[in-house]
Amino acid sequence: MGLDVVELVMRVEEEFAINLPDDECGQMRTVGHLYRLVLKKLNLEYRPTAEIEREQPPNRHTYVKLPLNTTSVWYTIKGIIVEQLQVDPNDVHEDSRFMDDLGAD
Repeated sequence: MGLDVVELVMRVEEEFAINLPDDECGQMRTVGHLYRLVLKKLNLEYRPTAEIEREQPPNRHTYVKLPLNTTSVWYTIKGIIVEQLQVDPNDVHEDSRFMDDLGAD
């Protein structure tokens, strides 16, 4: 896991006031891995992000924060990734790989 991803994880931990296990973060390769880790830590059920975006497309790709639910978690994580890695929101999907697809180091 490179510096970009470490900083991204730290930002997500801060945003949600959680601690993600280092051993699990070290194996994290995709946006979906991060999304699922956060949902697990917050005791929220998984829901495919493609389904979320079909049902509730954002007006803008910004933080949603409250209420804390699967939809707000996804859009908050997506917003952090866009901001931290300076990538196009359309490139951020569950199967996007941090290094290969989003250019993280």
